[in-house]
Amino acid sequence: MRVLMISTDPTLLGQGSGGDAIARHLEYAKQVAQLDIFVLSKKRANVRQLSENCTVQPLSYWRMKKAAEKFFRRQPYDLIVCQDPFLTARVGTHLKKKFEKKLIIHFHGDFFDNPFWLQERLRHRYYRRLAERHVRQADSIRVVSDALRPKLEKRYVKREDIYTIPTPVDLEKFRGTPSAERAVKKIVLTVGRIVAAKDFPTLLKTAVLVAARVPQLEWQIIGEGNELAQLRRQTRRRPYLRWLGAVAHEQLKNYYQQAAVFVLTSRNESFGKVFLEAAMAQLPCVATDTLGARTILRNGQTGYLAPIGDAQRLAERIVYLLERPEVAGQMGQAAQQHALQNFGWEKSVYAIIQMWRQTVAHD
Repeated sequence: MRVLMISTDPTLLGQGSGGDAIARHLEYAKQVAQLDIFVLSKKRANVRQLSENCTVQPLSYWRMKKAAEKFFRRQPYDLIVCQDPFLTARVGTHLKKKFEKKLIIHFHGDFFDNPFWLQERLRHRYYRRLAERHVRQADSIRVVSDALRPKLEKRYVKREDIYTIPTPVDLEKFRGTPSAERAVKKIVLTVGRIVAAKDFPTLLKTAVLVAARVPQLEWQIIGEGNELAQLRRQTRRRPYLRWLGAVAHEQLKNYYQQAAVFVLTSRNESFGKVFLEAAMAQLPCVATDTLGARTILRNGQTGYLAPIGDAQRLAERIVYLLERPEVAGQMGQAAQQHALQNFGWEKSVYAIIQMWRQTVAHD
């Protein structure tokens, strides 16, 4: 099977810090005859050869259809895989129609009937219209949570054409026991992109409330994004907040093991693999009640869920766990067991490859 994937992930082109994205795609490539990846890019970049049968090719936003069509003629494929229902699907649906090949569209986010996502950026209204149009042209659709299924069925996607497959996460990389510092230090950890979707105004309000009750608080925030510089300036007089910027993926485990509570205050979260990374370090989570958090966390068992934007409730749950390390420890252990039983690298990779094969074979 020869697969053409269309993505917007710049880390596949060697730009920025990419976590385990390259490792995931190399694993996919092992299961097929050929995997080539187009990455829509506004920046100049070189073709990358990830393995003997896996290349990454930059594709200009401005001439993406024509360039993709020219490439497709040279390399016949059995399947087109789009990593979102927006611009990558715009290219994918064009190729499907032109060359009569099977098409899969991935939904890594909650894009339908989600007011929080629509409010984040004006262009999301245009993206939603694209998604509405493209889903009807896909042969199969992958979602990361069962909660997305009804929204697609409402748009006349057949139930049997929807596959629920979580993002592959190498759980063993993060498996561990808490460090001795966890019992002594009151460290709260947040890992994620520093962007509007993560609702940092609510995080800052929460931090103020927690710091008022936990004087020795240290809140570590790992990640990059377009709001980082502004937030650093805004909080320069709050010494308990530590903006650490980007951290190498292989070093994240140490931060998870030292922290006492993991916190995410997102307004919009489709999956949130950081919850699984934290769980494998036996770290309980406190998060807003997004689709992604609800998919992974068990409220009151592996962590706590709070209403979106509710800093008071978030702070109460965080303080509760900081003041009761024995409860936090029990939740952390339960979180690790839940992650091992329900998620994992091999399970998700196998399911994705099976979806590819079934889609190609289906008449």
